[in-house]
Amino acid sequence: MTHAATDLQVQHTPAHEIGYHPRAMVRSALSAMHGTAPAGVVVARTLGRALASRARASARRLLRKPRRLRIGVDIRPFYEPLTGIGWYLHHLIHAMAKHDDLELMLFGDARVTDAGPHLHTDLPPEAEYCTFDLRGLPPSRFARSLTAGAYVLWMELAGCDVFLGANYFLPRLHSAVARRRVITVHDLTYRRFPELLQKETLDNLNHVMPREIAAADAIICVSEATRRDLLHFYEIDPRRAVAIHSGLATPAAGEPVGGLPDRYLLFVSTIEPRKNLGVLLDAFESLKDRAAYDGALVVVGRIGWKSEDIVKRMRSSRWRASIHHLDYLRPGQLATVYRQAEIFVFPSLYEGFGFPLLEAMAHGVPSITARSSSLPEIGVDATLYFDPRDSAELAGLIELAMRDHELRQELVARGRKRAGEMLWSRTAEETLKVLRHAAER
Repeated sequence: MTHAATDLQVQHTPAHEIGYHPRAMVRSALSAMHGTAPAGVVVARTLGRALASRARASARRLLRKPRRLRIGVDIRPFYEPLTGIGWYLHHLIHAMAKHDDLELMLFGDARVTDAGPHLHTDLPPEAEYCTFDLRGLPPSRFARSLTAGAYVLWMELAGCDVFLGANYFLPRLHSAVARRRVITVHDLTYRRFPELLQKETLDNLNHVMPREIAAADAIICVSEATRRDLLHFYEIDPRRAVAIHSGLATPAAGEPVGGLPDRYLLFVSTIEPRKNLGVLLDAFESLKDRAAYDGALVVVGRIGWKSEDIVKRMRSSRWRASIHHLDYLRPGQLATVYRQAEIFVFPSLYEGFGFPLLEAMAHGVPSITARSSSLPEIGVDATLYFDPRDSAELAGLIELAMRDHELRQELVARGRKRAGEMLWSRTAEETLKVLRHAAER
């Protein structure tokens, strides 16, 4: 169910309290321009184009031409290989870009040089990627301060009606000029299971999020479970918290993946404590010990924080020859791994949404998942559920799914139906309603 945002007076954080005041930063940056002529020329030309664009927009308003909503988007998740949040933002902005009554202004790092940062995905051609392109120019020790200050000015000139922070909160530079803001909260792991996060990440979220939640005009939650957690841990008007399910991309064409076993159970996710891979290893070893399953286990995912023990266990298991670990895969490779799996198992202790479960169902893989957080909301009647602490229950469900052909076929049909209901076009439409409402307040 989706909840509509309504009017509410919100205390916004002034830019000077955040430590970034646009005019002061621009004065500071311009004073550092001595000796940075090449970068200074790029900055000046870029800001000139931004100023001209702002003038054209003002002229259109004077002529009473239809006004397009201008949305500033934080695209920092695109500077590393995409996982959950990165893919969420990728599909969301591509779906939003299909609407011709809005303009997308994409803000990430202030500058791009020969050394990076590098984008790990494509951007919508209809959107404007806002960065100072310093590639091919000699390095300068003044370029960082120059572009940082000028970037604030650029965002000010862009005149965005509303900013979208899809990764919990806006960066300080963006926050300094955001008149209206909408943030996306994916999960409340840092409040539900603080022991499962790195101390640095935990401290940062606990410090930033109360202020960010107070400043946001609306907060998008990717599931009702996340919305419930948000309302449980923070005192906010429920009307400002909006549950909008993420969508599912069209499954990619398969690409060859070498070394896959003929038969296997599948786990897909970053390897970290809350993903609860240990309980799946317990169930798998139990099945192998009893000769109840003669296939393998394939684990797909990057090795994350606090995963040393679980990686060591996979490598030292008495059934290690049947356990295969694959690192980050391209979408086409991942599609192949999904399609060839006998059963997908998702034992996670806590998920804000649960993309791997939805992906497995879309590829026609019978799925078994933990009865936790958002997973029953996403899987509904299309998957089998178990207590995430009970490896014996999980092993029993794997045996059941392997021997009951009719049940497997039923799970496949229900899974594909459920996956087909999760559309990025719908996510974009509902997100735009929230953004428009925030911009018009």
